[in-house]
Amino acid sequence: MLIDESRNGTLMKGKKVSNVRLESGAEFEIGPFRIQFDEDVYDWDRETEENRVLEKESFQGIVGTSPTIRNLFEFIKRVSASDGTVLVNGETGTGKELVARAVHTLSVRAKGPFVAINCSAISPDLVESELFGHEKGSFTGAVKSRKGAFEQASGGTLLLDEVGELSLALQPKLLRVLEEGVIRRVGSQIENEVDVRVVAATHRDLKEEVDNGNFRADLLYRLFVLPLFVPPLRERKEDIGLLTSYFLSSRGELAPEAQQHLVDHPWPGNVRELKNVLERACIMKEDGLIEPEDLIFLKEEGKEREFSDDHSLEDLEKMYYSRALEKSNGSIRAAAKSLGIPKSTFFDRLKKYGLT
Repeated sequence: MLIDESRNGTLMKGKKVSNVRLESGAEFEIGPFRIQFDEDVYDWDRETEENRVLEKESFQGIVGTSPTIRNLFEFIKRVSASDGTVLVNGETGTGKELVARAVHTLSVRAKGPFVAINCSAISPDLVESELFGHEKGSFTGAVKSRKGAFEQASGGTLLLDEVGELSLALQPKLLRVLEEGVIRRVGSQIENEVDVRVVAATHRDLKEEVDNGNFRADLLYRLFVLPLFVPPLRERKEDIGLLTSYFLSSRGELAPEAQQHLVDHPWPGNVRELKNVLERACIMKEDGLIEPEDLIFLKEEGKEREFSDDHSLEDLEKMYYSRALEKSNGSIRAAAKSLGIPKSTFFDRLKKYGLT
């Protein structure tokens, strides 16, 4: 159906139409443009259909149909019904933050905020301020009072990613918040109540960290209420095909040998590594068919990747940035965004390799 409720109107055979059923091959005009309607299925239709299929084969943004990942989906549903503390354990790149977001979305706190803090990405001197907030003048640079992550997440969920990286000095303060539901900003004598569900995530074996004296046993027991384990990609390789379709979308297609190469890889970087490998292949490949030699890994079976051609690492990096620039039609900002790097970094690489 073609429906037009605008003032300018759409013309068909020179006459203005507002509601008409289109037959295959019908032509109509919008302003200076003539458009032909065709019922044949084009690539974009197939891509849309593929995305609908993927929606059925994913759960809260987590793609997979393997028994291992299906078990995780069921555990997430059960855990979400409670309001207890969750500990998500899994290797780097398995998707622990996606799991945490799923727990939040399916819980009664879904309408509240979801705040994520990566404990390993913050300077040790600022972690306490980031978590609990600070008062004006409490330290050099504290020019005004600021809420910490616990106050920001009040009424919702707080993800403490890489909680195993917290210093021993901070761990008792986190334990107190979990047990009593109160925080004290840096430089303040006043305690504030917070209503937060904590989801902690780590790639470390916290029991081993306790044995080594790096993590408090009482904090571990307080976090280990509702545990969730995210399986590594090598334990659910039957999901690689689905994940590949999800990441590639319509940007490229894998040759059967390339698909097998992905299945044979050990995936130390898990789903994040798979996404990056495919992104790299799409940028560096001229046509749509991706061959095994287009799949570049950091390491393969414990040794450095042996390339089938004579490209140096510098050559590959130059090609990487050049293709990104081509795909963005020369826009440095768009190219940098597609690679997930700052615009200034991308600009430096262009100067380094003499690219324009």
